Amino acid sequence: MTHISKKILPVLALALPCLPALAQLDLARSGRIDTVASDPVKLQYVSQNLARNATSTYRYLDDVYTLQTGNTSNLQLVPDPKGSGRKVLFFKVSKTDPLVSGGSRTELATKYEYVIEGLRWYAFAVLFPTDWQFDNNPTVVAQLHTSQKTLTVPPPVSVVASGQDLNMEFHYNYRKTDGTGADPATRANTGEQAVRLAKIQTNKWYCFVVRADWSFKPGVGSITAWMNGNIAYESKNAYNAYDTWLGNYPKIGLYLPGTMAVASRSLYTDFIYAGGPSSTYDEMAGLLPCGATVSPTPTVIK
Repeated sequence: MTHISKKILPVLALALPCLPALAQLDLARSGRIDTVASDPVKLQYVSQNLARNATSTYRYLDDVYTLQTGNTSNLQLVPDPKGSGRKVLFFKVSKTDPLVSGGSRTELATKYEYVIEGLRWYAFAVLFPTDWQFDNNPTVVAQLHTSQKTLTVPPPVSVVASGQDLNMEFHYNYRKTDGTGADPATRANTGEQAVRLAKIQTNKWYCFVVRADWSFKPGVGSITAWMNGNIAYESKNAYNAYDTWLGNYPKIGLYLPGTMAVASRSLYTDFIYAGGPSSTYDEMAGLLPCGATVSPTPTVIK
């Protein structure tokens, strides 16, 4: 099994060469929306919703995503604060909001996107507003999470703001998560790694592309993660997820898993994009506010 490191690493400034773009974006399960309102036309079957999503020219929030928040007004569709003219999402969470699943959060999760094993591409972007308050209590701003059943496990991939640092965290376990067997999975025997990506700059887009060949089997699987065109993490021939119920799915927004030490948090994000096995870096990165151009990111030295 080959993972880059068992400790925090500086980001590697390696650019991927240009590749031809292929139309592999899964619009049925991811992508832009045109309003945060609910679709007034309800369809009975998942297959009907997927077919509508794939061809619709006007998409509602609940066509594609599930909103997790204590206050539905915490999510808005707004102009890009960088002035690109595109619409982006604005998330807010307040200390006074009701807790959701035991935590302070305003997050979007894809409604129909679940992958247990195999190759999937993801793209997402976050921007910390100019009034972001730096606090050592972690704020999770993006996740490639996994479906929970018996054991509650940390997500296979998460992007976390902690103090002035922007980090990427990885968790994985080959053991059974349903509690069966002589050596079942626990939080204590779950593998973990962390990569320190950068010092957070406000009013700057951080754009992520992840190529995940999901696997919970030893010796199988790979992940490559890019931030702003640079390879931030890479593992090969190594399990990178869990043997879970429905599989892995992306989330974006604000989640404070511990103490919320600030009165409120806000965040801008782009939409979540999922791509099939024949997707390319250029195709996925080109969907994001940063585009496919490499943006130099200073390494962090402590």
